[in-house]
Amino acid sequence: MSRQPKFKKLPDYHQRERATIITQTPMRVTLAGGGTDVLWYSRLRGGAWISAGINKYVFIFLNKTEDNNLIKASHGFEAMMTDDYRKIPIPIIRECLKVTGVTKGIEISTAADASAKSGLGGSGAFEVGLLHALYTYRREPISQLRLGKMAADIEIKRLKRPVGPQDQYIAAIGGINYFEMDKKGNVSIEPLNLSFHAISKLESNLLYFRTGIQHDTAAILQDQKNKLDSKKESKVLITSLDEIKDLGQIAKKHLLNNHIDDYGQTLHEHWLIKRKLSEQVSNPQIDEWYGEAMKAGALGGKIMGAGGGGWFVFYVPDHKAAFRDKMAKIGLEERSVRFDWEGTKLLINLS
Repeated sequence: MSRQPKFKKLPDYHQRERATIITQTPMRVTLAGGGTDVLWYSRLRGGAWISAGINKYVFIFLNKTEDNNLIKASHGFEAMMTDDYRKIPIPIIRECLKVTGVTKGIEISTAADASAKSGLGGSGAFEVGLLHALYTYRREPISQLRLGKMAADIEIKRLKRPVGPQDQYIAAIGGINYFEMDKKGNVSIEPLNLSFHAISKLESNLLYFRTGIQHDTAAILQDQKNKLDSKKESKVLITSLDEIKDLGQIAKKHLLNNHIDDYGQTLHEHWLIKRKLSEQVSNPQIDEWYGEAMKAGALGGKIMGAGGGGWFVFYVPDHKAAFRDKMAKIGLEERSVRFDWEGTKLLINLS
């Protein structure tokens, strides 16, 4: 009878002398169907969207504290030290610690390539990256897909925020993917196997600009949800999101058929529909910038995320130098962006 091999038991994670872990998690751009993932709509109609990871990242730095009873955490302008994780005022950090069971003896800090209110899905990337670091600290393997689902559940189910799971899933897996969400909340994922020509043309023709205006996605989505109380406004809202979902199917066909300029034109159609969703999606300054961009040669464009500020993306097939000059003159700062194909990953693991 063969003997079972004996494995050396790993030390308890609270008893380690040191741990240095760094995760890198991509932000995202929504290419089509944005907004149909929010729960109030997807529970009525089902959602469908295309999103892509981009090379703007959230970094999570996790270290072991000298005092095993303390938790230290800093995020944005907030920093704290406590012996009780439940006192941490940042809900996402508090919930990630709770679900992973790592509730003392660590220090967490963050850095990001774009601000938290840029519209690039930074909050979702932060959740995924933090969970990734905490499970690495526990020495517990976890798939990218499970990280995305867990992060979405934290924000939607535990924190009760009026958002959808788009940001968390794409931050976890990266690439360019088509997502569907049924009325029960189940998410299916189809990687879009675009041609090299399509990917290259997208990366060349999608130009990104920072507006300098911060936005609050949750406030805009809550404004949309509040409209459901009005029969007239709810009909407009639901119809608009139906149109966005249908337009997303058209955009998907254009991308798969290498009709990339035709895809670029769907961004303008999406923008016109999106402005019906909430008065907070745009404002006179954003409308002026968008109008100037269209006159300068863009086929279409959009404000990232729910709208109201953050980053612009425009599809510009020709005369890019002149377009960039025009955008600089009206106060928009260009940022170089490419797609991310790896999703969340470990940069350093000395634990």
